[in-house]
Formats: sequence, structure tokens, C-alpha cells
Amino acid sequence: MAAAGLPVLRFDYPGTGDSAGEEDDPARLEAWLGGIRAAAAHLRAVTGVEEIALAGLRLGALLAAAAAREVGADALVLLSPFPSGRAFLQELRAVALLAERPAGAPPAVGPEGIDSAGFRLTPETAEALRALDLTRMTEAPARRVLILDRPEGRAAALAERFRALGADVEEAPFPDHARLMTSVQHAAPDCSAFARVADWLMRDKAPAGPSRTEEAPALRLCLAGAVERPLRFGPGAGLFGILCEPAVAADGRPAVLLLNSGATPHSGTGRMSVRLARRLAARGIASLRLDLGGLGDSASKPGRRDGLIYCRDMVEDAQAGLDALAAAGHGAAVAVGLCAGAAVALHVALADPRVVGLALVNPGRFVLGDGVTQEEAIGSAVKPATAYLPRLTEPAVWRAILRQDRKASRVARGLSERAARRLRIGAGRLRAGLMGRGYARDDVLHAFHALADRGVRTLMVHSAGDVTLGELEAQAGADGGRLRRMGGLRMERLAGADHSLMERAARERFADLLDDLLDRVGAGAAGAVRGQGPGPPEGTGALRVNHATGNSPA
Repeated sequence: MAAAGLPVLRFDYPGTGDSAGEEDDPARLEAWLGGIRAAAAHLRAVTGVEEIALAGLRLGALLAAAAAREVGADALVLLSPFPSGRAFLQELRAVALLAERPAGAPPAVGPEGIDSAGFRLTPETAEALRALDLTRMTEAPARRVLILDRPEGRAAALAERFRALGADVEEAPFPDHARLMTSVQHAAPDCSAFARVADWLMRDKAPAGPSRTEEAPALRLCLAGAVERPLRFGPGAGLFGILCEPAVAADGRPAVLLLNSGATPHSGTGRMSVRLARRLAARGIASLRLDLGGLGDSASKPGRRDGLIYCRDMVEDAQAGLDALAAAGHGAAVAVGLCAGAAVALHVALADPRVVGLALVNPGRFVLGDGVTQEEAIGSAVKPATAYLPRLTEPAVWRAILRQDRKASRVARGLSERAARRLRIGAGRLRAGLMGRGYARDDVLHAFHALADRGVRTLMVHSAGDVTLGELEAQAGADGGRLRRMGGLRMERLAGADHSLMERAARERFADLLDDLLDRVGAGAAGAVRGQGPGPPEGTGALRVNHATGNSPA
């Protein structure tokens, strides 16, 4: 829409994203509607526009329609809108109950509210939402309304209601709904509906003159015990991050660099990175939660599709984040990454002596290459033996093997892929031994030994039963035994946790483990690297990648 000449403001509701507050604070609905009012007022103030359009998706569409008259919206764009808060709650509850949950996790729906995809809706907020019903409005929310809905949606009655109230309503299908609303590993960032929305908003408008956008002030979000500010940095200022600094800094403590979890934006799954940053600030520790190139609010990489992960040039992005921390007075850092972010954290530690500690959560791979989609990474993951061996005790599986049917071939293929990976890695280590080296230079174990020799403290955390244990098993033996014997490296399992740590208890447990790591790194680490810049210490370097397999070569 900005490319079409429309000034656009997108914002996080209070208690979501990078905004202040928590999702279980009281009076959330009024706070969200107040956020829309504040956003509209700000947009008018900084651009001088007279007409405002509100655009929202799903629950955002319901809230936009509810707030439209109060903010004086001229136009309203509703994408797959819920006609009422009750309809939203019915769907949210069904999704929460149907979602697979890790063993030992509490129920998704209980007295504390509805937990879904790492977020919680409290009973108080649910009760307030039940009172919202767009079909009972007595005045049109805006002069013009565009409704894009999925085929099975329920917006037709809503459109008729708005027409009866005098609004000029246009309806159209929303074919991209399913691709847009799926999980982050499958979601498509490109959406043809966005172009249609821009065309509709520009219809019958005179060519725009030069816009009057006031110079943005130095933005700061002042919180209890912390101050946050957005940063643009890196080549062409194309990278984005949020610097969170404590009101009272702990002497000499390293900062924390929070990397994207897979393709999830910098706020993290269920706001995990936001909560970690503010918890760290309460301990006097600064942090930068950043978007790597092509993810979140960072610019696209020339020649690379957006949304790719496990890209080797993301190490440069992470180093730019270290530079931004250094410019703010924080010379040393502990790098934290989940899933693909863990691989980037490992490699920036190998490449840059300013990294004095590592926290790796459910690393799916230990190598970087030209990049893959998150869906491709999941599809190529080597599962641990525990995912297959119990199946071999089932008579039905053996009957299927004898019949050579598809179910059996999946089990057999999984076991053969695991065996092939172990053989390739073992052959590389054998070659290294025959050549008088303890490790192949591209060996993951060599990388962790190099970090341990440099004094880098490492925490590696896996969710119990997570698929990423297969890669750990392939590289370091059963239960990661070869890594467990290394000094400076602590390995932990999280019970009742899924891959992305969507469960609150799992996130809290990881936060406690991170606190412990920072205590082990200690206050002296920041001073030890003062004056050092990027560049790998002698004897370390990036792990190479075999592009045919996506794994380190044997």
C-alpha cells in the first residue's frame, strides 16, 4: 500500500508484539480499541492526511469495525472478518482443543483462559469480546467498506447489514486466506489480496501530491525498569531490531543477542523474545532482538527470496547486530537462537570473538548454506531413532514391510537416512584420525571444541522428544554423549515442551536456564573482549555445507 502512494501505519496492540503490557492484563479489549484510536491520531498528526482507512484481518477486522466510527474512518477493509466476538471465541476454542500438545502440558482451555499458539486469552477478555456483535450495529461503521472473505466465511450477512445502514459495500473472494493464516513455516508472505486492497483504496482518488510526513522523533518506549528503542543498522540500514536497555545496568555484564526463531519475527513465538528481553533488563542486562535479512521488518536480501532460513550470509547480519550493540556501549554478547536461529548463533560465535556465550534451543541443523524454506527444513529433518524403533515392534508394520506398502517404506526410509548420515559423519572422523587430526575441520564436534577452548560457555536445550534430537544424535551419538563430555557445555531437556516453546511453563524454564548461563559467563567476560572486533580467532571458522544433503559433508 505504501508503494501505491498511501501512508501506512501498522502497530502492535497493547500487550502484544513490541508494545507495553501483557496479554493477561485487565481491560484488554478497551486497551486494544484505545490502541486503534491512538494509531489513527498519530497517523493524522505525522502525515497531515484528512481521510483514514482502517484495515484488519480476522479479529483485527472485528476490532477495526468496532472502532471505525469513533476514529472517523472514511473507509474500512475487512479481511475474513469475524462477525462477532462470540464467533471468534468459538473458533479459537476449537483450534486450541484440536492442536497437538506436548505430553505433560496443561489443558489448552481451562480456568486461566484459552491458550493457543503461544498466546493466552483470559476469561475477562473473552467476556468482553462476547459483547461485540457487528450484525447489531445501528450505524454504518464507515462510508466505504471492502470485505474479502473465504468461501466458507460468514461475512455475507455482515455486508448486507452494512448496506442496509447506508454504507457502500464491495465484496470479493479471499483466495489467499488459507496460505496466509497457516503456521509460519507454511505461510506465504506474498498475497494477491493486498494489491486489490490498495487498488480499492486508491479508487476515485486524485493523484497524491507530496506527502507531509514529519521527521520521526527519537522513539523510545519507557517501561518499568527498561527503555526500548528501534534501531536501523547494517548495510544501507536494512536491518531492524529493538534495543532493550535496563534503567540500572549491571556492571560488566555482556548483552544478549536474540535471533529469529526460524522465520518468526523478532518478537518471538508467543512473544518469547520480548519477554526475555524485559526479564533480562530487570536483571540489569541489555539485549537486542533483531530480524535477520529477509525476515520480519528487515529488508530483503538482493537475489534471495524472503523467508529463507539457514542462510550463511545471516552470520553477517548477526555480526551487524553485534556492531549495533557495541555502538550502544555493549561490547560482548551472549547469542540466543531457537531452531534455525540456533545455527546462526553457533556460526556467529565461531566467527566473532565478541560472542562469549551461547544458548541454542532445538537446533534443527548445525550448518548453514544457501537457505531453505522452513517447510523444506522440516521435511528434510532426520528424526531420532526413538521415532522409528518402537514401530518395529508392531506386527502391523512388519506385515506392511512384507507387502512393501507406503507406510512401511516411510519407516524403512527414515532408518536408512539416519544410518547414511551416521556413516558419512563417521567416515569423516575416521579420515581425520588417519590424517593425525582429532576432528574433521567441518565436524560439529570440532566447532564446539574450538568454542570451549576459547572459553565460550554454551547451553544446549532440547524439548523432550523433539525431532531435532535426530540431528544431535547423528552428530554426537545417543543423547548427545560426545558433546556432554565437553567442558563449558551444558545440555538440558525440557519436559512438557513443544519445538517452539509455546507452553508458558517451558518458556519460563528456559528463561531460568538462560539466567544461569549468564551467571556462569559472569561479569568479567565483557571486559575480556573489549577492543576486539569481528573475525574468527585462529583455529575456528564456519562449518561448511554439503548442498546436496543440507548437512556437513563427511
